[in-house]
Amino acid sequence: MHTPPPPFKPLRRRTLCLLLGLGAVPLLARSASKELRVITAADPNAQRQILQALRSRYPALAAESDPAAWDTRKGTGPVVALGPAALRRALSADLHAPLVSVLTSSQAYRRLVAGAPREPTTTAIYADASPGAQLQLIAALFERKVTVGVLLSDATAYLEKSLRQAAQQFGLEILVIKADPSQDPARALNGLAGAQVLLAVPDSTLYTPDTLRSVLESTYRRGMPVVGFSAATVAAGTLASAYPDVDDVVADLAELIDGLASGTEALPEPRFPRYWRVAINENVARSLGIVITDKVRALGVHPPGRSG
Repeated sequence: MHTPPPPFKPLRRRTLCLLLGLGAVPLLARSASKELRVITAADPNAQRQILQALRSRYPALAAESDPAAWDTRKGTGPVVALGPAALRRALSADLHAPLVSVLTSSQAYRRLVAGAPREPTTTAIYADASPGAQLQLIAALFERKVTVGVLLSDATAYLEKSLRQAAQQFGLEILVIKADPSQDPARALNGLAGAQVLLAVPDSTLYTPDTLRSVLESTYRRGMPVVGFSAATVAAGTLASAYPDVDDVVADLAELIDGLASGTEALPEPRFPRYWRVAINENVARSLGIVITDKVRALGVHPPGRSG
């Protein structure tokens, strides 16, 4: 009997590096009278969409790929780093301003800050949706109590507590396996035999372009849906994902910046995005016999004034 090929496309290595890193989209600027400085990717064109969205909100946008281009002693307000490469350069620079990281995954942010040459004054809005958002999506997809399998490495072990709390909140079981990054994570799936769905977390030590494809092929053969960690993973073959889009990121960042500018808020703790929505791979859903309801499509938390 002929087995149809998996309904997903091979991942381009550059695309997956962006979505694993994990982060690659931009942000910025405040008002015409108050400048907001942004550190971009080496090629700002890669972040054009979010930069345009930020400029429409904050016309006085000053964007540079090299933090040394500014004398931050003369500036006011925070500096925003767009993505992990910009964050790495910002942490190595002698910035005299609070640093706000966006478009970098929670795992990459923790790793980069831990390896910084000096203790930074920094916070973040992570690129990945919270464990609570992903498990809320899974609960809505299945509408019954299912067991969610998760592979974690030492680099993402910090997610386990939040995952267990969210699973309890949404009436799900959770099965966590500690995976060795030196081995193909597809092999670790054998330890998740009791799970009905796999939640892939943004862990660059486990999910590379090759290993993510291997996991998708293995789970497809088993008839096991995978909920990914970005819209790009959905395009690549996962069933669905909760994720923040450009407008969500801009609104979230603007609220954080406004709070700092007003002087009513101290630099907050790094956190997951406040706003998010869902992406669905309709071909994968049909192949797995999963009916996607309007309730699932409408899930999310939207910025004020935007319903979807």
